[in-house]
Amino acid sequence: MEQNQAIANKINDFIYQQPEVVVVILQQFGYDININTATLSQITSLVYSAIYYEDAPFIEALENAMANDGENNILPLIPIGLSVLGSVASYFGGAEEGRKNRDLQKSIALAQMSMQEKLAEEQLRVEQETARMGILVNSLLEYRKTLQKESTARLKDTWLYVTGLGIGLGILYGVYLIGTPSKN
Repeated sequence: MEQNQAIANKINDFIYQQPEVVVVILQQFGYDININTATLSQITSLVYSAIYYEDAPFIEALENAMANDGENNILPLIPIGLSVLGSVASYFGGAEEGRKNRDLQKSIALAQMSMQEKLAEEQLRVEQETARMGILVNSLLEYRKTLQKESTARLKDTWLYVTGLGIGLGILYGVYLIGTPSKN
């Protein structure tokens, strides 16, 4: 049971981390889902339904994607793929149709609860990041205002210095002209 839960958690994590890959795999195997309007709930339901109905090509493609982190160009390790396929098939391959259906519904419900929890965590993270960005923006605006005030004050101080220097040189030149004898 723990192994089955671990496999379900891996599937849920993969759906959450790379939903676009799962949607493309679903589309390749004829499942009706649009990548522009897909939700995690839809993806989860379709994936677990495909596993329930033992759609072996889909399960194999999903295993390949999971083993290669969503990349299709690397061949997965055969023993790992076969063990996961066997575990998933045995998990959903019960003797009684009613038990299989209950297991499917339970798995879908648990997966959707897991997705809702991950989405709630993501929302909290985004809200915290938004608050942090707001503080940084306010700090940058305050810094800009301070720099502007300092720049204006220094510019005024520079003009006062240049004016004072000009007046001082004018006075020195005037004293020089008064102190030098005229040649006429």
